[in-house]
Amino acid sequence: MTRALRKERGPTDAPRRLTPLEKGIRRDWQLILIGLPSVLCIAIFSYIPMFGILYAFQRVSLRGSFWTNEWVGFEWFRQFFNSIYAWRLIRNTFILNFWSLVVGTTVEIGLALTFNEVRDGKFKRFTQSCTYFPNFVSTTVVVGMMINMLNPTTGVLSILLQKVFGMAPIDMFAQPNLFRPMYIISGLWQGAGWGSIIYLGAISGIDQTLYEAAAIDGAGRIKRILHVTLPGMKSVIIICLIMHIGGLLSSGAGKILLMYQASTYETADVIATFVYRYGLSSGEFGYGAAVGLFNSVVNTVLLVAANAVSKKVSEVAMF
Repeated sequence: MTRALRKERGPTDAPRRLTPLEKGIRRDWQLILIGLPSVLCIAIFSYIPMFGILYAFQRVSLRGSFWTNEWVGFEWFRQFFNSIYAWRLIRNTFILNFWSLVVGTTVEIGLALTFNEVRDGKFKRFTQSCTYFPNFVSTTVVVGMMINMLNPTTGVLSILLQKVFGMAPIDMFAQPNLFRPMYIISGLWQGAGWGSIIYLGAISGIDQTLYEAAAIDGAGRIKRILHVTLPGMKSVIIICLIMHIGGLLSSGAGKILLMYQASTYETADVIATFVYRYGLSSGEFGYGAAVGLFNSVVNTVLLVAANAVSKKVSEVAMF
């Protein structure tokens, strides 16, 4: 009788089935522990501070808090877009980042292709090290080097331009029309070599039999680059472009603050430096937060749009 009841009811102590989440935790708990510190850092320093977005809609008082500050709605946004600075800031930020993206990506890909074609191992390692080194130089040091070399009276480059091209002494840092070329060229010198690493990685993943087949078909070095190397790099190039497009309105304020002067605001003043001056230096925290939020929203829209266009046109996308 008891056995019959057990057969009908089934075993009473049957083990509970694990959910897919529990199975994954048991299987990959070592990897989870390794990644946990990074997740905590992102949560603490990136997600929790997002409560500061509320400042963009408040009249901020240091004596108050998120819940006691006066709510002003979209007043700071209207004030920004009605000001004489809005279009200038957006234009300068976009132009600086657009040309940095175009010139930087072109040079980085060119460097990667060049390094890939160099067969002398020692020379290749030496030149790569020379191009990587500037990335580890502090931005403050880089700007200091520029100031010394471009000094109108004692700078090496200024004297060279005066002797060779007969130019009159000129303070280049005070010229609005020279700020963008100096910013882009110095950024190129500092980051192009380091940025080429990811493209070199993409090239190393290309099947070498494709090069052999192209050589058998009579393709020279240039044709192999055009028809084998560049198509093999396409996915990485597109992903990098999408990421850069998502930051077209994000310029690092540090380098620009070191380089610009009041006389170059016309071409050098960007959203990040404006937020620094008005949000921190002038104590207009709500106004600065509103401008920064606008910047972040536009960058997010650009990122999503670029990803959608890439997915539709090339079937390569980040998400």
